Amino acid sequence: MTSGTIALDRRPAFWVAYAVAALASLAVAWQLFPHAIPLVHLDITMTRDAAIARAEALAAERRLAPEGARTAIVFNHDESAQSYVELEGGGKDAFARLVAGGAFSPYWWDVRLFRLGSVDEVLIRLRPNGALDGFTRRVAEAYVRDAATMALPPEAALALARERAARDWEVDFGPYTLLDQAQQTRPTGRVDHKFVFERSDRIGDARIRLQLVVTGDELTQVRPFVHVPESFERRFAEMRSANKAIAGVASLSAGVLYGLIGCVLGALWLLRQHWLVWKPPLVAGLIVGGLVAATILANAPAAWFGFPTTQDATTFWLRQWGMALLVFVGGGLALGEVFMAAEGLTRRAFPDHPQLWRLWSREAGGTVEVLGRTAGGYLFVPLELAFIAVFYFATNRWLGWWQPSESLTDPNILSSLVPALTPIAISLQAGFMEECVFRAVPLALGALIGARYGRRGLGIAIAFVLQAVIFGAAHANYPGLPSYSRLVELLAPSLFWAAIFLRYGLLPTILLHAVFDLVLISIPLFLIDAPGAWVQRALVIAAGLLPAAIVLGSVSYTHLRAHETVLDLVCRLLLE
Repeated sequence: MTSGTIALDRRPAFWVAYAVAALASLAVAWQLFPHAIPLVHLDITMTRDAAIARAEALAAERRLAPEGARTAIVFNHDESAQSYVELEGGGKDAFARLVAGGAFSPYWWDVRLFRLGSVDEVLIRLRPNGALDGFTRRVAEAYVRDAATMALPPEAALALARERAARDWEVDFGPYTLLDQAQQTRPTGRVDHKFVFERSDRIGDARIRLQLVVTGDELTQVRPFVHVPESFERRFAEMRSANKAIAGVASLSAGVLYGLIGCVLGALWLLRQHWLVWKPPLVAGLIVGGLVAATILANAPAAWFGFPTTQDATTFWLRQWGMALLVFVGGGLALGEVFMAAEGLTRRAFPDHPQLWRLWSREAGGTVEVLGRTAGGYLFVPLELAFIAVFYFATNRWLGWWQPSESLTDPNILSSLVPALTPIAISLQAGFMEECVFRAVPLALGALIGARYGRRGLGIAIAFVLQAVIFGAAHANYPGLPSYSRLVELLAPSLFWAAIFLRYGLLPTILLHAVFDLVLISIPLFLIDAPGAWVQRALVIAAGLLPAAIVLGSVSYTHLRAHETVLDLVCRLLLE
């Protein structure tokens, strides 16, 4: 810790008011999140292991998959349907009703059963509650089950499709009418039929449809889907191009200003002045890189999902381990370089800030400065959650904006062998890396360059505004309407986080950013109502509380030798 560390407000009234504001914000977020993020309406009662077991049992019972088939699994969702419904089909409330209803499930488990070296495979689709939702079987072009019945007439094929879909896949044809049919004759003489049905109820101009495929004399596909108007697809593509253009300009600016000038040249300048501390940031970078690399291996079941059967298992695992090693070594070293540049520049520009790599040491971790910064970082998270919920709710309802609520959390984390690992790794990486790159580096550069020309305050002010604009614009690659909505959404938080950094340093901003991301990304884990789900939730909660545990442990080490309890210590510090 530096001798001139800025003291936190020790008045009890301040902390009581701060805690009350955090609790009130949490209540607001709890009320508005179902409107802002429709995913929270999803009820998941089937885990990945249960989905795999159900699919394997079905495939064995109905002889859909080859002997000795491997399994791969993903938790899928229909992004195109969601985008249309939220934008032009009734809004987020309409999509929430679609999620909660039974006409079409925009989320589902996809289980692939396949054998390497074989074309024959099956994809079984299950709803989040375990109900059957369809399947697709892939067979070789020359496959013929029975030469006598391999070329059914359309009427016979339609009757077979309806009977098998209703009997084996629980399809209720009551709301459906036949919309279209087609057939194709294969070189072997086998005739494949395709039938498309459409429901009578509508979602704006979109339609819920059902596709059945008969291959020879076998039903080989039952696939429900939402048909989105082609005109919307074109408009959506134009909107995405604007999103990507804004993000591209911002990313290029960040790469030059923060990456090249700040991290690379800044680190070289610190090295030349003998101010560069390299070991702790390198260790931190490798830890973060190692966690991200571990998610690659934990996500292998999903990676198998798109792996071509023409390649062998050795190729697959060489690719997975190669990517993991590259992320661990290359990514870890790159993150370490970013961390050492950001910390070094911050140390020179703001000598009153606590030294980042000594914050959790025994002598520093138990101080009121670190305790207050840790508590402040945690208490700010509910404020940020409430802001996001209010922003999405208000702009969507009264301005007609649309924000990518589903881009904040990926439900496919549920397909991982360790679902909690992905949110933990991503939130830690984002909290550390983005606060170093987008907050510490530009503000430290602004202070140092401004001081060099006798305009320190002006340099900080310019960097203060610039970092907020670039940070918001760099995240505009998410789909959003208008194209600048993501920039506007992140502008205020970026300014608040920068103000917190300028006053108290990196610890509270890294902590609030990481915990905020952890809360959002781990939402799917808290939607599962199934045996064993509590383990993954416990891992997420433990990761989120780890910084608090470290600080309280340091407090205990430093002060309990004087026979004080933690509560006594906190009260004494607040009342001093």
